[in-house]
Amino acid sequence: MKLLSLAPLSFVAFTAVSAIDRIIAYGDSFTDNGNVYRHSSFPPSPPNYKGRFSNGPTWLEYVANNLPYHKVLNNAYSGATTDSSDVYVKFNDYTVPGLLQQINTIPVNGTSNDLYLIFIGYNDLASILNLGPYNVLNQNYNQEKVVQNMITGVKSLITKYNAKQFLILNVPPFDQWPVSPNSEKSDIKQFILEYNTLVEKELKSKVTNVDLKFLDDNSWFVQQLAEPKGLGLSTTNGPCSYGLGNTTICADPSRHFFWDSFHPEAKVHKAFGQWATSQIQKLYNL
Repeated sequence: MKLLSLAPLSFVAFTAVSAIDRIIAYGDSFTDNGNVYRHSSFPPSPPNYKGRFSNGPTWLEYVANNLPYHKVLNNAYSGATTDSSDVYVKFNDYTVPGLLQQINTIPVNGTSNDLYLIFIGYNDLASILNLGPYNVLNQNYNQEKVVQNMITGVKSLITKYNAKQFLILNVPPFDQWPVSPNSEKSDIKQFILEYNTLVEKELKSKVTNVDLKFLDDNSWFVQQLAEPKGLGLSTTNGPCSYGLGNTTICADPSRHFFWDSFHPEAKVHKAFGQWATSQIQKLYNL
């Protein structure tokens, strides 16, 4: 009798280990696995890898492979801002949906058991700093409005899907990206750090009764850029190709940290995906 009574208890303990069901992701070109390409045939592929803004899979694809028992829905679109009614990007006449548009127009049949991952904000900040070909509709766009868009997005997911679990990645240190002018790198760094601090503070303050976790990818990238040899890379001060979607590439892309002026090379995505996997496993007992 004792053996029989222990069986259901063991089963309950086993099924309670995992804290999440699916991972539902929203973001931009760092995460996009070809969504924009399917609508616009951009970026040129090859030399880009199957519609990614890199020469290999993006980081979340490695997370998906590493966590085969947790389906990953990738709703990221290259060039996305937090709200395309403030600032937007177009590729071959295709208007990229922002975070709010991704949430409101892409049905995912989400539940409270899913993990909602958001990795966005780079394009918003870059547009404010005039670091790219952005179409700015809100001439008063600033950090505070970006933060408000993030809060609106999280609350929309709560309303639509009864979302309970969120993982927010902060904005990476694009002050060290080739797109950032050397003379402005210090100011850009401070701008990014101010935003990352503000968005975490405001989300924690304005969004309650849910599980909000934050992943400091900014620090991870800073560390890798300081020690690129750990990734088998030797060049961090220049991309393999300049511009965006450029069809002229270098002879040795695997030695470069950056694929183009805006995006990391395949090895970086792979390493970032491995790191992110380990963080998610720790945070959610996977």
